Amino acid sequence: MAGFTRKQLKSKDAFVTEVGGQLEFFAEHRNQVIIGAALAVAGVLGVISYNQWQGRREIGARAALNSAVRMFHGSVTTDNRPGFVTYTTSGERQRRSSEALQEVIDEYGGRVEAAGAAYYLALLDIEQDKMDEAKGRLKIAIDDADENYQSLARLSLADLLSRLGESSEAEAEYRALVDNPTRVVPATTAKLSLARHLAKTDVPAARTLLEELMAEPGPLSVAASATLRRLGG
Repeated sequence: MAGFTRKQLKSKDAFVTEVGGQLEFFAEHRNQVIIGAALAVAGVLGVISYNQWQGRREIGARAALNSAVRMFHGSVTTDNRPGFVTYTTSGERQRRSSEALQEVIDEYGGRVEAAGAAYYLALLDIEQDKMDEAKGRLKIAIDDADENYQSLARLSLADLLSRLGESSEAEAEYRALVDNPTRVVPATTAKLSLARHLAKTDVPAARTLLEELMAEPGPLSVAASATLRRLGG
């Protein structure tokens, strides 16, 4: 035992005792240990498989929505335009786009991509004057989509409510956008839309907003100025 201190020897003995105890336990409970290990491995593999499935599903959902949106933005034309989605009639565009968007909802219901598809279906409903259907789909998008699609859906709903003469409901949606700006609908854009709505219901409030927006740089200032001129300001 030369070369080892009493403390080291004590530690070695404790280690041997611990390992020996573990080996004895394994020998006595070999089948249970093997089953437990197998279950643990199966659990880990299950988590990995689920995560991989979720990843594939996310990629599939995004690809399906992107493809459907591309169809939505297709052109009605008789020209040959390689690389672009084209339709011979507006009816064909609405039908095929609706089918593609509905497939996203059917396949990926509950995901944000399905809510995004509901937003575009609402825009198709508005094109066809199906206002009740459009309102329902826009509310789904507001509830379930990510913040960008949510803000786009809220802006479309506010515009639709304003168009239908539901003034107080429209104003509430516009103000929600002002209070919760996003990259795609910044506060200034929401304020311009609110001002245009207020131009029909509260001209002094609209004028105040437009004068504020005229201090903004770029096209927004030009749009605010043009709207103000129409008010006689």
